[in-house]
Amino acid sequence: MALLRGSSKSNIKKTSGLLTAFVVLTSFMGQTYALSVNATEVEASDAASMVSDAEDAELGSESEGGEASSDTDEDIERLSTNYTTISKGYTSSEYEGEDIVYRMEDVLGTEYSSYLTTDSHDYTDGSVADVSHSDYIEVTVDVPEDALYEIGFDYLSYDESILPLEISFTADGSYPFYEARSITLETTWVSEDTTSIDRYGNEIVALPQKLVRWEHKELGDSSYRYSSPLLVELTKGEHTFGISVKEGTMLLGDITLKAPVRIPEYTGSKAAEGEGLITIEGEDFTYRNDSSIHSSYEFDTSISPISAKQKVLNLVDEDSFNTAGQTITYSFNVDKAGYYNLAMNYRQSEKNDFPVFLDIRIDDEIPNTAFQSYWLTKSTKFTTKAFTDSDDNALSVYLKEGDHTISLTISADNIRYALEEVDRIMSQISDLSLEVTKVAGTNKDKYRDLKLTRYIPDLQERLQGWVDDLNAIASEATVYVGTDDPEDVAAFSYLLIAADQLQSLADEPDELVYRVDELSTSVNSINTQIANFVDIMNDNDIAIDRIYLYQNDAKLPSGLNFFEGLLMSAERFFYSFFGQSYSASNTDESHIQVWVNRPRQYVEIMQKMIDEEFTASTGIEVDLSIMTDAQKLILSNASGDTPDIATGINYSIPFDLAIRGALVDLTQFDNYKEVFGRYSDGLLVPSVVGDGLYSLPETMNFYVMFYRTDVLEKLGLSAPDTIDDLIAMLPDLQMRGLNVYYPTAAMLAMRNFHGTTPLIFQNDGSLYGDTALDIELDSETSVEGFTQLTELFTLYDLPVDVPNFYQHFRNGDLPIGIADFNSYNLILNAAPEIANSWEIALVPGITDDSTGEVVRYMSGGAESTVMFASDEEREQKAWEFMDWWSSAQVQAEFGQRLQILYGDEYIWPTANLEAFTLLPYPTDDKDVILEQAQYILEAPRLLGSYMMERELSNAFNDVVVNGESVRSEIDETVKSVDRETRRKLEEFGYIDADGNVLEEYITPSISKVREIMER
Repeated sequence: MALLRGSSKSNIKKTSGLLTAFVVLTSFMGQTYALSVNATEVEASDAASMVSDAEDAELGSESEGGEASSDTDEDIERLSTNYTTISKGYTSSEYEGEDIVYRMEDVLGTEYSSYLTTDSHDYTDGSVADVSHSDYIEVTVDVPEDALYEIGFDYLSYDESILPLEISFTADGSYPFYEARSITLETTWVSEDTTSIDRYGNEIVALPQKLVRWEHKELGDSSYRYSSPLLVELTKGEHTFGISVKEGTMLLGDITLKAPVRIPEYTGSKAAEGEGLITIEGEDFTYRNDSSIHSSYEFDTSISPISAKQKVLNLVDEDSFNTAGQTITYSFNVDKAGYYNLAMNYRQSEKNDFPVFLDIRIDDEIPNTAFQSYWLTKSTKFTTKAFTDSDDNALSVYLKEGDHTISLTISADNIRYALEEVDRIMSQISDLSLEVTKVAGTNKDKYRDLKLTRYIPDLQERLQGWVDDLNAIASEATVYVGTDDPEDVAAFSYLLIAADQLQSLADEPDELVYRVDELSTSVNSINTQIANFVDIMNDNDIAIDRIYLYQNDAKLPSGLNFFEGLLMSAERFFYSFFGQSYSASNTDESHIQVWVNRPRQYVEIMQKMIDEEFTASTGIEVDLSIMTDAQKLILSNASGDTPDIATGINYSIPFDLAIRGALVDLTQFDNYKEVFGRYSDGLLVPSVVGDGLYSLPETMNFYVMFYRTDVLEKLGLSAPDTIDDLIAMLPDLQMRGLNVYYPTAAMLAMRNFHGTTPLIFQNDGSLYGDTALDIELDSETSVEGFTQLTELFTLYDLPVDVPNFYQHFRNGDLPIGIADFNSYNLILNAAPEIANSWEIALVPGITDDSTGEVVRYMSGGAESTVMFASDEEREQKAWEFMDWWSSAQVQAEFGQRLQILYGDEYIWPTANLEAFTLLPYPTDDKDVILEQAQYILEAPRLLGSYMMERELSNAFNDVVVNGESVRSEIDETVKSVDRETRRKLEEFGYIDADGNVLEEYITPSISKVREIMER
């Protein structure tokens, strides 16, 4: 979403290392006043005493009334313009006429006619619009009467992306409600016709296929808090609809205005007379609207099917069927028409004593209101539950003879009220936190006498109001757990903890000056507790074994009895001693042996691809074995029992193996230039040993800058482009108790090269010269870079110990941070409450005065692939595998399979840049990551470099934590590194005992990489 960002910024003057802000004009919550502060202290608290009496009065009067005024704040806009709020103001009645269909070729504006195409996949005889990411079109429709309408879209997704389509919708130039900014259009996924079996006879998850067909969906909420379409109020006459594509490529067909669907009221169920029984296996679903919904295997005697010897898929994996809006559909056949009851053998154990809600559709329609938001009660074990109404009468549905479908959709309708209320409370608590810091500053000296209620007169009223609101939310939830006491609603316990914390603050509101972190910025803050509640409510894990449609005289199947289960368990124990899959002890020595340092899910996909693609085309057999500990490689090398290839190992390990002669120089193979050309040059530096390249990067741990668009917009700030920009905005952040995260802060035990070298490299510094003995850490540019790094923490007061940036970014107290792939994955997939409120950008860098380019060097090493020395024939076969595995097509396919099968959190950060362009990352994010990847620059790995890494870490700690000088620490570091380097060079025969150089050890570098690639 495009956001308006203020361009005003405090004028900063840097003199003798002191940053002083003169006449900082700031505006917050509608309050404007002047401050004069020394930013080395960031002592905005003292400014409170400098505010004039007139300004005091103004500030107090504007705060009075309890609500912070910030009309441009995205949070406030989201809460004030969401569908719940907007729809309360509707005055028209719901449309009741026939569907009104608008053909695209008839309503598309003439200036957008270039999007029309007749290649419509058999949709109609007319034209449709062919649109993709960042395209925008407008259609003009004539509406017959003032009414509330459902607006539907016909669409077809024809590209290979697994991401759902995403659009935004406007009516007459504005969003009808906040949710219209992001509308998800799902696609349908189908399973393969045949069961997928691995080489060990185990059933494994098969790759689903996207069904390329025309779909239809009404305008809806992408968070699925509303399971029904969102209505738009339109007046009679002409209107213009704007459609912007935010993700994906699609054909857009007819647009339809229609009357809202009314689900029949439940008036009771008919008796299901007869003996009919239809059993549907949970793992045999026909369709799903999310590719990551998949089956899984468990050995549990209460589910079916079950095998003691092989793994058989026997349930819907609960970790994949857990999000509101996800739908699975089953096909079944009815031999005899009649009424049928419904039951299901399932497990729902994620929510403590709280139900998950399902919309149940028969042949794409909810039969009546009893099947809408049906309560699926908690069950820690698989339980067969007959679906009943509130009076415990069995629910029945009439089914004609023939083919039918039953669909289950996870619904959040019943908890929407709670989620929207806590959204509002969290936003207001964050605003209060900033407001308190604005008034009182960051000085929490308990001896200061500052009466906070003088400046925020309604402070106690606000705090107490939130206490009452949270308790009320918990009280309303008691209906779902059969109790009158909110404390019995275990799933809402986080809300009650937050309410108790707020009550403590409300009892002594003036103490909030010293306890402001408890609102939203500490790890255990009130907002953190509420966010934990949101996480629980959004997690709806449901494992499904079987679904039954049955009549009254039918007997539902049960699992194995006690003795059958005991026998099966004994049989399974016996088989566990034989033929363990993906084990080094269960391989064929004539095959290429590959050890993989990854979980089983990854290995299963790899082996399937190898057998079906690599072996099928080359005839080379490959056995994969799971390597649980990469240190096993060192032990295996010592014992002479090494594999042909190891992959998924840390990028720093290959040097230690290569320098001891255990690895193969990959430049001996004819096409090495083409293979190594798949990667960023800076990522190859750790692969260099002497004149060879000994490892292939597999993944990259990319760094990008994260920033909270809502927080920066509130403060009138924009994302920084350079380190100077970042430093310039610190006073605006810090006087409000906010700050910036730099990745060195997360490295508590050891500040590794990823945290200590980027600013050295950005300043054109280096650790070594041409040889290992030419240490350049004490050069002018290197010292300047290291000084700049330490000053971020000593002079500009960035936090030096941040174990969990994800949580702080989520809370909002660190609204800007430079972080890696793991943080990206967490924020993207585990912080739903800030979705659409953050973005990523290139890392702020240093401007090169000679070229004007902003240099943004960051590390990026992650996992690598290596080949162990063997005979020539095996090495050639192993290289063919490495060439195949590292290719763009295979890496992209693996990443897509992984994410399709197991969900969005299984994103694959391949180091192959071409493959990365094909992976299902959000398009805008992918563009940023690929551009930042051009600035990956790893520190060289050479003899004694571990001492460089360790001593740089110690130097950082001594300067930042202990207050030592940079120059003295650098000098000590150089001495220690030189001493250890000489010792290692002597050990490996590069110098003699007297220090005479026998052979120069050339320092790995980008220039060395390019030299090797060009020879």
